[in-house]
Amino acid sequence: MAAAFDTLTAARRMENAGMKREQAEAVAEAVRTAAESGREELATRADMAAVGSELAALRTELKSDIAALSAETKSDVAALSAEFRSELGAQSAEFKSELGAQSAEAKADVAALSAEVKSELDALSSEFKSELGAHRTRAGSDLQSGLAGLRVELLDRMQSSERRMYAAVFGVGGLLFAALKLVP
Repeated sequence: MAAAFDTLTAARRMENAGMKREQAEAVAEAVRTAAESGREELATRADMAAVGSELAALRTELKSDIAALSAETKSDVAALSAEFRSELGAQSAEFKSELGAQSAEAKADVAALSAEVKSELDALSSEFKSELGAHRTRAGSDLQSGLAGLRVELLDRMQSSERRMYAAVFGVGGLLFAALKLVP
């Protein structure tokens, strides 16, 4: 509590300093009024204790809110993580299924190509045997040159078929390798 302003002492000092008595009393009264009017707005120890108590309660409430928010955030992150893993597992299974289907399709293509190559080789072999029989009747030099030409043609066709078969096998192998790199 603030001390009261002593108007009498203040007025006497102003009067001793050369001020008229009425003026000194008026100034002392004005100073007292000004001092008392501001006193109502001053905080007391009780006010400060109440504010400190409110701050402590607010701090406790804030800590509780932060802990609740932290727990909720952890729960949300765990739920999102589980959802992500579930989706990733489903996509991985779908990818493996598609990869299996493509692999089966590639195997079927290779088998068909292999059968086609075998059929072409059988046809060439039959043609070769037929031409060989026809060439046996010809003179020796004609037979040798015909056989050489037929052999070159046969080798070219075999190499062409082999190249297509290898291209298909390597293409499927590349797809499988790339797919395995993508699967976790």
